[in-house]
Amino acid sequence: MTLHESIVITSTLALEQRPALEELLFFNANQHRVRNGIEHSIEAYGAPEIHAQDGALRIRIGNLGVQSLFAVSAAGRPVGVAVFVHLTDERFVVLHLGVAPGLDAAARNSTILLKLMHEIRRLARRTHGVNHIELVYTQGPANQAANRLHGIFAPG
Repeated sequence: MTLHESIVITSTLALEQRPALEELLFFNANQHRVRNGIEHSIEAYGAPEIHAQDGALRIRIGNLGVQSLFAVSAAGRPVGVAVFVHLTDERFVVLHLGVAPGLDAAARNSTILLKLMHEIRRLARRTHGVNHIELVYTQGPANQAANRLHGIFAPG
């Protein structure tokens, strides 16, 4: 995958992409960077599960009613995922974020992360009463960038 390859954000993923989604969500080589945040999210909200619904892959976490967004390459392969929930009237909580390891560069990972967060922001702005987006991953170097994004992505 190159830095210039087209990425589409979608809420569903083709059934045949299950192995790629499992790799991205559960066996991601970058998990160590946000390990504490992942553990906190699972302890507080539950573990994500991949399931098939209406002919497509989705992610669920218990009975939370989470929403998922997938960054998909032109070849149809998932290269990023965001799982979030509208927990209270005023906030969306991003429970899990993942970007495929081994992409061209950190800039590519940032581009995918930004696209996912921009889409969450767009959805938050369209949801009456939501005035901020909270990221559960609160530990490690990856969160330093996420904290900087918080001001950018707070709806307003």
